[in-house]
Order: sequence, then structure tokens, then C-alpha cells
Amino acid sequence: MMNIIETLDQFKNSYTSNERKLYHLISKNPDLVHTYTITQIASLAGVSTSAMLRFCKRLGFNGYKEFKFEMDAWLRSKDKNSVPDHPVSKIANAYSEAILSIPESCNDSLQELADEIRSSKKILALGRYRNKVVCDKFAMNLTNLGITCMTASDLLTYEHYVKITDKDTTVIVFSVLHDMRSYQTIIDDISQLTEKLWLITNNEKKTKALGFSHVISIPSTHSDILTLDQQAIMMVLVEMLTYILRHEE
Repeated sequence: MMNIIETLDQFKNSYTSNERKLYHLISKNPDLVHTYTITQIASLAGVSTSAMLRFCKRLGFNGYKEFKFEMDAWLRSKDKNSVPDHPVSKIANAYSEAILSIPESCNDSLQELADEIRSSKKILALGRYRNKVVCDKFAMNLTNLGITCMTASDLLTYEHYVKITDKDTTVIVFSVLHDMRSYQTIIDDISQLTEKLWLITNNEKKTKALGFSHVISIPSTHSDILTLDQQAIMMVLVEMLTYILRHEE
């Protein structure tokens, strides 16, 4: 049975001009399929999205999602064979895989959040326990951009922030597991005051009932030897958001 790269090569002498552009791009940079959407891949190749869809069907797939699934499976098998069987290498590979997944899963949401931050009069960042570190880093980055951001990591300050929240306030909650039983009422109150209420989490399950206007779910990091530090991935996402804001100045 042919793998995805062999399938690509099978038709290389009969591709149309647009298909040749896609073939050369993807065969030389297969990792792009893992990272980018169908529209982004088409743009990189200089063709239309519909041309990319026809290319996938030419290869025998029902659409881009099926093509991407097959490419991801091949990339995983390739990585499994190439990564040394050493704990440090496994950890590095697990982090790398999660970080490289962020642009595809979060890119549009990060841009929307950046726009709301820029248009808001107040920015509030909430995060308890270890999430406080992410909040502090986020606030520091915004301060360096000339944007004031207030942070809170305890319920008393959360309650105080409800009193200063209005429709021009962007509120961002950093929470790996979104365990909000102790302050769900506060979140409900804030949701009545602003539509710019964001949750950034590693666990998207059951987020719809939490009252947030927007949810950014970032990739989880796992290896076969341990579960890695989820806050570290949040830190990378904060850096990506900061980059977007910096280049909008």
C-alpha cells in the first residue's frame, strides 16, 4: 500500500499547472499540511482554495480534511522513526508538536483577541495558582507595548474587578482545566457586563456552559513518559499574541 508521499508522486507527470504548484510545495514541505489550513496552503502555492480541493480529490480523498489526516499519520510515523528513544528527545518532540499546532488551531482567534485588546479601554487578566505566572507574563508583555493590563489571582480581587468591568473591558481567564466551581458566579456576572470575555484553556470539554463569549483551546502536551507542563504552552501562545499586537502598532 502506498503512503501519502508515494501517492503524490504517482500523478506527478499528469498534474495540471495548478496541481504541479501544489505538488512541488507539499512534496518539499509536507509539514505545512499539519500546520496550515486549506486556504493558507492554496495561498502559499499561488492557487485558489477550490484548486486545492480538486487536488485532494485527484489523489483519491474526499476533501482536505481526509488528505490532512493521511499526511499527519505519515508525519507521525516519520517522526517516530527519526526521534531518538531518549526521554529528553521525547519531551522536546512533544512540546514541538503542540507548539506547531497552535497556528492552525488558534490563529484566527488570536487575531480577534488582539483586535479586542486594541479596542478596549481596560484589560483584565485572571488566573489562579500556576496560571498566575501566565497572567503576569501576559501583563508584562502588554506593558512593554504601552497597554495597561490589570491581573488577579484570588477570588476577592475577582469580585472587585466585577465592579469595574463594563462593555469596553476585555477580560481574559487563563485556566488549564477551567475548574471554576469556586468562582463560576463571578464569571456569570462578568458575562453580563461585557461580551469581550475570553477563556484560554488546554481543555475544551464542556466550555460552552461556562458563560464565555470566546474560548481559545490550545493543544495539550503529552508524551508516553509523562504529561508535560501545560502552562509552558500557554506562555508560547502569549508570545504569539504579543507578536500580533506588536506588529499592529
